[in-house]
Order: sequence, then structure tokens, then C-alpha cells
Amino acid sequence: MRCLWIIAIGALTLNISAPVNAEPVYNKPVYNPTSKSYFELYSPDADDPKKRPVSISGGIEWIHAARIAHKKSFRGTRGRLAIVNTQQIHEFLRDTFDPAGAVWIGLRYWCRYNKLQWVNGKFHPFDGFHKWGRHWNQNAAQPLQGPKPPYCPRSHKKATLGVHYWGTNHGFFWNANGTYKQFNALFIEYPTGKK
Repeated sequence: MRCLWIIAIGALTLNISAPVNAEPVYNKPVYNPTSKSYFELYSPDADDPKKRPVSISGGIEWIHAARIAHKKSFRGTRGRLAIVNTQQIHEFLRDTFDPAGAVWIGLRYWCRYNKLQWVNGKFHPFDGFHKWGRHWNQNAAQPLQGPKPPYCPRSHKKATLGVHYWGTNHGFFWNANGTYKQFNALFIEYPTGKK
């Protein structure tokens, strides 16, 4: 007991803090003052420990995640899948919510046009902010650099690939491979423009 007391006093003296979250924070909007938006790590299964949002199958496809986000509102503002276009927002999502499993965001890749587009309609430049994991293009050994397209089967040239984060257990990087991926969590943004 005395040892724990000494460690606690030492941590306070050195200003060492424990990790912000021991477990992911689901279904609770949190304000980001830099973007003036609330963000929420949403999962319909968050309250059921047997269905925690870590599975790859049996979840929600990107298009359905976009619809779910659009139907939700917070403080009078309609939701959308999160737009993560800065390092600050990326770090805020990682540090605030600490999602263990994969999570949809509001970006998708258009196979036919070799373009990335956010849910607000804006196109994302390939040389803009990104957090691609090294396996976005499953056929490439190196990370994406420039407008090199990911793998899109010929039969899926009209398809889009939804972008998701691999959870913090897997490095918290973006990925967009496979047209029929399903995950049980999504980042929703409520762009209120105020607190």
C-alpha cells in the first residue's frame, strides 16, 4: 500500500498523467474547439460487450454509415461522417476516443475517377493531409505517394471504397481497400461552428 502511495505522489510531483481513456468512448459527442465541431465515436453495439465494435463482418457498410450519420443530430446540427483533413483532428479523434477496432470516416475513393471525396462534396488532394497505412493499395509494397490508385477490380470500376481507420490497436491509420467492408463503428461530426 505504501508503495502505491509513493508512486501516486511521484506522479503528481512529476506531472505525469495516466492515459486519457482506458477504453474507447462510444456514443458521447465531444467538442473540438479547433474545428468548432462535436465528434462522436458511434456504434449501435457499444452497450453490448459481446458485440463490441471490433469485427470486420456483420457490421455496417460505408454507404449505410453515411446515412446513419446524416440521420443523427446534436444541439440542432445534423451529423455527417467525420471530415479528418488536419493532423489536429486526427490526433483529437485518436486521443479522445481511442477506438480499438475499425471506424468509418467521411472519405471515399472513386475507382473510376481516381479521386478521393469527402461527404461534404469536396475532393481531397492526394498530396493533402493523410494518414494512409502502408496497405491501402493491397498490391503495393510501399505507402501511397501521389495519385497512384489503390486496387479496384475491373468489375468494380464504378464502385467506391469507403475510407476507415484501423483502430488504435493497429496503428490508427486510414485504409480503403475492398468494396464490401463492414464495421460496427463510425466517427460522426456535428459541425456546429460554436460550443
